[in-house]
Amino acid sequence: MEHDGNNETVLMYEEDLRFTKSDFDQNGKIKASSLMHVFENVAIKHADQLGVGWADLMKDNLIWVLNKLRFQVHLAMKAGAAYQMRTFPRKQKGVTFFRDYYIYDESGKLATVGTSQWCVINFVTRKIERNGVSFEGNYIERKAFADGIAKLNINDEALTLIGSHNVTEEDLDENEHVNNCRYADMVEKVLEGHTDFTINFVKEARLGDEIHLYQEMQAGSILVVGKLADGTVIFQAKVR
Repeated sequence: MEHDGNNETVLMYEEDLRFTKSDFDQNGKIKASSLMHVFENVAIKHADQLGVGWADLMKDNLIWVLNKLRFQVHLAMKAGAAYQMRTFPRKQKGVTFFRDYYIYDESGKLATVGTSQWCVINFVTRKIERNGVSFEGNYIERKAFADGIAKLNINDEALTLIGSHNVTEEDLDENEHVNNCRYADMVEKVLEGHTDFTINFVKEARLGDEIHLYQEMQAGSILVVGKLADGTVIFQAKVR
């Protein structure tokens, strides 16, 4: 959080970071789940700093839920190297909140850029609620991607079953549903080597659910879909 010349709050959070060997796949590529963990952690810290964190919202039985996320890797990232993360929210539209992420290397070059869409739901009913949640300060007028996060189109007839995942307690977060980063872990082997990664979170998965994983090959892209046995779509992920 910074201040401009008028001593007003500028809505930005910065943090230095380093990745370890465990953050990279067998080919030395940064894991999608590792980047998602970093994005999630800085979003949590910034929200806490601005007074709209998990504990603040839970006073009104509300929680943040991530709907969509996209990132692009521009430079090969390395374990042990020093990076700087910058994140800031953008003005909300209706019930949708936006947050962007920028990771720079030691020379100041942009290594990874990401964007995300969030909403606020009632912890008990699990439904989206219009609320008084807002960020107090000056927004940075900058978009990570001019085209935002595209809707992923699925052709059910082209899907091929590639595996399944049984949800355990290790997959759950404090909101009692599968942590967003765990979905990236489920499909990491299929989607490794990503340079442009998009994931849409469609429905919550809970303890004991079995998520069936399907793959679809599209022109220049790979799509992975997670569904319950009844066909309910849990998430969609795409890499190109």
